[in-house]
Amino acid sequence: MGKRLGILGAAIAVAALVAGVVTPAWGSSGNNSQHQAIRVVAIVTELNLVPVSSTGPSLGDEIVFAEKLLQGGKQVGHEGAVCTTVSLARQEAQCVATYSFGGAQITAQALITLGSLAPYAGAITGGTGKYEGAKGEVRVRTLTGGTKGILTFDLQH
Repeated sequence: MGKRLGILGAAIAVAALVAGVVTPAWGSSGNNSQHQAIRVVAIVTELNLVPVSSTGPSLGDEIVFAEKLLQGGKQVGHEGAVCTTVSLARQEAQCVATYSFGGAQITAQALITLGSLAPYAGAITGGTGKYEGAKGEVRVRTLTGGTKGILTFDLQH
């Protein structure tokens, strides 16, 4: 059970970090070559652990969660993510997240170490609407408890 909670904390951090990428500030400039850093707070609102086996951690175990994304205390978006255990030997999970901000979306992914609260980075893999062509990196810092994180997005458009 302790290992599953550690996995959950790592997965939540990944999802939280990616979410901030799609804040309205990114698409607001007319500059064609834009580089911008955005910082948001992500808070888990829903969470479910989906074990493959009742005997303990297994390949394919999933953590499914949703978060609200805040900037200056105001909700600017939300996200949904799934993290799947891909290595028990290395304690790794592959996480994929989609962040929604005002009808446009950004996607991101990362291979994370389960149970680790150390900061990490993930890749921004694309977007829709005003975030079409989004790329860059999102850095995640998990706060105590693993259900809240600070995400810093390095966006290139």
